Amino acid sequence: MNLINFKKILFLALLYLAFLPLFAAAQEHIGKVLGVSDGDTLTILDDRKQQIKVRLAEIDTPESA
Repeated sequence: MNLINFKKILFLALLYLAFLPLFAAAQEHIGKVLGVSDGDTLTILDDRKQQIKVRLAEIDTPESA
């Protein structure tokens, strides 16, 4: 592999890693809160009657114990 191909592959790999966080997009859920555990974790019931556990990021709350 010559130096030019290596630089192209390295550039593409670094570009991929730079944009990787954009692929982890947030999802929106609308529903009724069934419960709160540990202050930063919610359990909701969505319109399809499915329970969804949601953990809120960057929230500093005391543990339930």
